Amino acid sequence: MGQSDMKELQRKAGRIGLPVPKGPFFRYASTGLCGGARPDNDVDTACGADARCERNTPAQGQGPPVAVWEARIDKDGKPVNDQDQPVAALAWQRLGVTCLPEMVPGNQPRLTMAQIQAAFHDTKFALATVNIQPEGNVTLVRLPTYFELKWPSSGFQPDEVDSVDPGRMAGFRVDIRPRLKSVVYVYGDGTSSGRTGSLGGPYPDGDIRHEYARGGSYQVRADVTYGGQYRVNGGTWITIPGDVTIQGTPETLQVKTAKARLVTH
Repeated sequence: MGQSDMKELQRKAGRIGLPVPKGPFFRYASTGLCGGARPDNDVDTACGADARCERNTPAQGQGPPVAVWEARIDKDGKPVNDQDQPVAALAWQRLGVTCLPEMVPGNQPRLTMAQIQAAFHDTKFALATVNIQPEGNVTLVRLPTYFELKWPSSGFQPDEVDSVDPGRMAGFRVDIRPRLKSVVYVYGDGTSSGRTGSLGGPYPDGDIRHEYARGGSYQVRADVTYGGQYRVNGGTWITIPGDVTIQGTPETLQVKTAKARLVTH
């Protein structure tokens, strides 16, 4: 609670006849985890962000982690010591580390996991395409057809780094790195590969292949599920909770029926 907040609380209490709050009173602050970081010398509130919060549930807090500090003040918000005697400056004491930075009283604007997750979901992910063999996007009924995932030049594919505008990240330099979690190859005939980590490949060694039972025209695509990691100011990469599934660009595959004929020479 700041000095102006304290005085306003006292004024309101006096106007309605309530007892004026009595001490002890405290002021709270948070800092990054860098060595030497204090509320009066916190050059980077996300410095030292580590992975201690990355396996937490939202209720437990998903970070980034911050150190929590407490300083004793009088009813007017001025610094005092443990005996409530005036001192020249706030005597900050570090209480510990929290994965809920937005819950620290008197918290200044800072980076939160909600901001990071929003930036991750806003990433311009690469829209996967599918290379099909036999070449020319034409195959035959009952012929093994091979599929291979290809990344376009546009968008961010797995392991490419997207730098987020610091203006939406409380002034911090945040990088987002998509990670491949799984792929589903959709064959267009009502079936799919199911979730796989394979990028497929060409004949004869590709492990993503399918045989069509009927002739026709089919829309084939690869749907990619991305996980993600973030880092702050070039620090450690940390996992972002959740994932995003992006539907791939469809390819039209013609499946033809082969007919055998006897030919006389």
